[in-house]
Amino acid sequence: MISKRPIHLLFKGTSLCLLLILMACKKDPVNTNTDPTPTPEATGKLNLEFQAKVDTARLAFNKLYINLNGDSLMVTKFNYFISNIVLTKSDNSVYSESESYHLVRHTSATSFTLPLSNVPVGNYKSISFMLGVDSTRNVSGTQSGDLDPVNVSDMFWSWNTGYIFLKLEGTAGNVPTSDKKFQFHIGGYGGINKTQRRFNLSFGSATANVKETATPLVQLNVDVNEVFTKPYKLDFKTQYNILNQGTTAKMVADNYADMIRFNLVQNN
Repeated sequence: MISKRPIHLLFKGTSLCLLLILMACKKDPVNTNTDPTPTPEATGKLNLEFQAKVDTARLAFNKLYINLNGDSLMVTKFNYFISNIVLTKSDNSVYSESESYHLVRHTSATSFTLPLSNVPVGNYKSISFMLGVDSTRNVSGTQSGDLDPVNVSDMFWSWNTGYIFLKLEGTAGNVPTSDKKFQFHIGGYGGINKTQRRFNLSFGSATANVKETATPLVQLNVDVNEVFTKPYKLDFKTQYNILNQGTTAKMVADNYADMIRFNLVQNN
């Protein structure tokens, strides 16, 4: 049947269709406004140095010392893990080091200075860290760096018992064995006998000024004497081989909980 619609209506409908097609094909306007690329935060470095002491004297291996209990002793090995380092700025903002696990070996001249990289530029007034390894990483399976058991086999027991957080070995006159050796291998990552200890150290009136072109040094003193006394006096006649987790290891950890103290800041 032939449509009887008026001609002007047919043309009107055709024009409307063309208009709709043109509108559909019209390109979106190009957005010339782009967000500026954020400027990366300026960073620098900070060196953290651990100075081993016996009271106020610099620790020398195989040298005779008298500890605070009056015992004569010589130290032959002194290792420990430092982890979870956090630096606090003067404005109270903080920087937490990623993958923050370091093994300090005082027999190695390159081990007891920890170079911290990618530290945001600023003035820092304090530091906190853990002696030991947190419970999560003790049971995390394959590790790398200073937590790789292949690299630190002498500081690792097993996947069940985890890492040795502090190892102190030497000889002492009161040890009732022919070789006079003592061995403190302290670990235990959970429960009532856990032996990780947290240190929160203020720099006093000083600040470590991290710049892109300058690397400050924060020096901390580590007093071996504190391992043997306060709050628990260790008697070498009976406590000279501490090689397992437990209450005695926790006693040693309670002793070393204050053995690291702030000494000085050097700004370059």
